[in-house]
This record gives sequence, structure tokens and C-alpha cells, in this order.
Amino acid sequence: MAVKVLIERHVKKGKEGDLVELLNKLRMELISQPGYVSGELLQNQKDKSIIFALSTWLSELDWKSWEGNPKRLEIESQIEPLLTEPLKLTIATSF
Repeated sequence: MAVKVLIERHVKKGKEGDLVELLNKLRMELISQPGYVSGELLQNQKDKSIIFALSTWLSELDWKSWEGNPKRLEIESQIEPLLTEPLKLTIATSF
């Protein structure tokens, strides 16, 4: 069953451009991952410092494989200093 992964990040003021650049770098790695279906970046309308990454995967196992990928972890380590709090990750399925 396909799963959706929603990652919420709160970026420091003035660092939005840096975050989007790293998220695009992450996306370039992501598109070749087995089980990856689609993804998009969203920005909260009321609070522009909140950026969401929404991706669709064929299975939770496919996501877990990407979640532990060294390339992903390296880019996430560059993203972390740009955030005001730890990211929030939600895995959901349709019903």
C-alpha cells in the first residue's frame, strides 16, 4: 500500500533560500530511489517559515530505505542548522 510522508520544517528567518536549495538537492537524489512516486514542497500560508515536504512512496519499506540512505543523512545534516526546531515527520496512508 502506498504511503505519504509529510515532513514539517521550521526554518530560521532569512534562511528560506538556503533550505529550498538543500531540499532541491535532496530531491535530485530522491527521484532515483526505488519506490519513490512523487513529491512536492509546500509553504504554510500564514507562517512562511514553515516548509512542508510531501512525498508518496510505493511502501513504507521504500521510505525507510531512503530515510536511512547516507546521501539523505548528509543533506539532512546540512539542513538541521537552518531550523528553529527538530523536523516533524508523519507517515500516512489513504483509507
